[in-house]
Amino acid sequence: MKEKLRNICVFAIVMTCNIYSVAAQYTGHVFVDNNGNHRYDRGEKVLPGVSVSDGLNVVQTDKDGKFELSGHAHARFVYITLPAGYRTDAYYQRIADDMNSYDFELQPANPKSIKSDGTHRFIHISDTHMYDSYLTALDGYAASSKDLRDYVENEDIAFLIHTGDVAREGFASYKYFLNNENMPASQVFYCIGNHDLGSGKYGEESFENHFGPAYYSFEVGNIHYIVTPMPGGDGKPDFTQERIGQWLKNDLKYVPAGKPIISFNHSVMSGDGHFRFGSNETGFIDLTEYNLKAWIYGHWHHDRMYHYDGSDVLMICSPGHVRGSYDHSPSSFRVLTTGPQGQLSSEIRYPYIDKSVTISSIDNGMAATLSDGTVPLSVNTYSSVSPVRKVSYSCFSRGKKYLSDHPLKQNSDFNWSDNIALPSSLDNQIVTVKVTATFANGEVSQESASFCYRNATNTQVKVNKDWTNLLQNAAHVPELKDTLQLPLQLAWVQNIGANIYFSSPLIYKGAIYAASLDDNGLGKASVTCMDAQTGQIRWQYPLRHSVRSSIAAEDGCIFAQDINGWLYAVDAATGKLVWEKDLEMDKQVPLDNGLVTSDGVVYAGTGRSLCAFQAKTGELIWQNKDWDTGHGTSSTFSVNNGILVGQAFWEAAYANDARSGQKLWSRGGYGFGSSAAMHGGLIYSISNRSLFIVDAKTGKRLIQKTYDFELKNLSTPLVTNDEIIFGTAENGVVAVDRNTLEVKWRFRTGRAMIYTVPTLGDPASPVEASPVLSGDIVYVGASDGALYALNRKDGQLLWKHAMGAPVLATVAVSGNALFVSDFAGNVYGFISK
Repeated sequence: MKEKLRNICVFAIVMTCNIYSVAAQYTGHVFVDNNGNHRYDRGEKVLPGVSVSDGLNVVQTDKDGKFELSGHAHARFVYITLPAGYRTDAYYQRIADDMNSYDFELQPANPKSIKSDGTHRFIHISDTHMYDSYLTALDGYAASSKDLRDYVENEDIAFLIHTGDVAREGFASYKYFLNNENMPASQVFYCIGNHDLGSGKYGEESFENHFGPAYYSFEVGNIHYIVTPMPGGDGKPDFTQERIGQWLKNDLKYVPAGKPIISFNHSVMSGDGHFRFGSNETGFIDLTEYNLKAWIYGHWHHDRMYHYDGSDVLMICSPGHVRGSYDHSPSSFRVLTTGPQGQLSSEIRYPYIDKSVTISSIDNGMAATLSDGTVPLSVNTYSSVSPVRKVSYSCFSRGKKYLSDHPLKQNSDFNWSDNIALPSSLDNQIVTVKVTATFANGEVSQESASFCYRNATNTQVKVNKDWTNLLQNAAHVPELKDTLQLPLQLAWVQNIGANIYFSSPLIYKGAIYAASLDDNGLGKASVTCMDAQTGQIRWQYPLRHSVRSSIAAEDGCIFAQDINGWLYAVDAATGKLVWEKDLEMDKQVPLDNGLVTSDGVVYAGTGRSLCAFQAKTGELIWQNKDWDTGHGTSSTFSVNNGILVGQAFWEAAYANDARSGQKLWSRGGYGFGSSAAMHGGLIYSISNRSLFIVDAKTGKRLIQKTYDFELKNLSTPLVTNDEIIFGTAENGVVAVDRNTLEVKWRFRTGRAMIYTVPTLGDPASPVEASPVLSGDIVYVGASDGALYALNRKDGQLLWKHAMGAPVLATVAVSGNALFVSDFAGNVYGFISK
């Protein structure tokens, strides 16, 4: 019996070999092309021990740099595992019928790109989606790609990898933007995505024609990198999970045990939901058994860093560098530093910003004075192509220099600060501050601002009614009786140490609260409490992950939820954790949306993780069972008259009974929707190119008014007696007549500093924040880095304060004060004069 089984196994192995092997052989050299003539010459250095593959079989070069490769029925390329310390313009060659010899010429890699211990940096981008419909926006592709290329050159980046969805129609065009020729000090790799499959006789044919094999490996420093394809997509691929598994076994047999491995793929994991490839017939290979350190991917169009199910495998997702992503993740590229043992650290970089420097604490000839007589100096500075290395300032008055080249402290990727100590003799005198920012590439940028120095502070913040939710309350319709008079005076500015995204400040029991972003996994995400009078930080509570959207207050607690589905209730007075819940989100879907509180209840999560909890105790009241979502959405739930309204991106708007959780209605076609304003039994929201007015009880669409501009932004409509006012995705702020819904006025803000609106790229003037009305003045921040005060009736500019960092969050107003945050992590307290 044993002999019979042995014969069956031998027969199966022989048959498997016959399936994949053919008689053809491929030979060649791997060598260092010292003279640059693109051919092997006697005496040139040969490289032994380099892996060479035909897409199934893998061999290594011998001591003479030669290889012999058997080939297989599906072979279309001969390609090498690019060895550490080298680069090449062609790590693959297409197999030709009349050709059996394939030589691979290498050049030494940029020596500055790899440290002696193997540490190096690379750039990850994904999902640029260069479809025909986007080709009219080539300026955005050109500008963002140039910034990326310049950063690569300035910072000695070892390689760049694009993890898929170029997509098909844009293959030829996009390759001109990022390639080895225009980044000669680095190496460019591409991975295939689901929308890259579909053109040609088999799904990956078009991709192969432009970018080469769909799966391969390469080495940099001490790391073995693996690139594998999306298992399926718009067209059926020729490759199979089984063949990839066979190739991986052959590839990894030459990788020393314990060597760190980092894998790239377009999506989260391989087809069966694990880090493995193969089939039941041939067996599986599990990359976690080969010291897998990280799985780096795209597809979901967002910024994420987390560990998979508590394992040591770090999951990293990045969006595209050209346009905003579907969940409003900004256009960006991720710079990853790989240590000797495969440990990774991250920095997200933003294109389109050219040596920007703004003194955000001084504008309109005014500055704040603190109780000790010092003047807070806050500087927002950034360059897409090179990090800021130093910021300093000098002070002048009456022709005399009082401070010279004084250093500022860095607080975040955009912000630097100090408190200026001036002599009392300068009281009531004009003081000029000159700031110099020095970038790592040696470039310098300067900015000056002047103000009248007041030795004693005459600013007093007086808050009145609390703002416990986005736009004050759960219905997102402020009940604002306080009227601010222009010009506003800055009372204080405080940086909380990390970026602030769509999380608007709260005003609660005499304090100001903000939550921060940390998509680099640096432990900087927090809820921060500041004194409303002075801006001084009272406490900070660290969170596990980023907070992207609204936080809320109720029953003495501040509530926040992070993108991985943790809900926190933090004591508003002490900063101590009261309770927390794991909402058990599907880890592929980020929890981007904002939560809401009302009548002692906090509503958090999304889809089937949407829950209502008692605010004081964390006791579960109900959990949604009636609808789900497969994507993240950045809007915030709204509650009014017992109805909870939210959105599932790309799917529908939903309403649940706020008391029981029962689904009341759902309506599709809302697309990229803003948070809803609910009053008078109606829902007001914007989406795509339309303003919607919907019956809150039934979900019946009463009015859909379509415009000639994009409305994929998050701006909640402000409904006045005469107008409906909202931000747009590309043209600043617009007001429409409340009766006719025709455009009444437009105010175009400046060009965005970063692009967050889905599918929107440079140049455009988006406003993601919601407008707030005080008297007849509309206050709204913009992506261009400024806070605006506009006349409600005609949209005329009345006042502006330049921050120099995008203002994505909505302002909060109470008493004589207005509070606003910027992307640099600053929270500003303004008062009415």
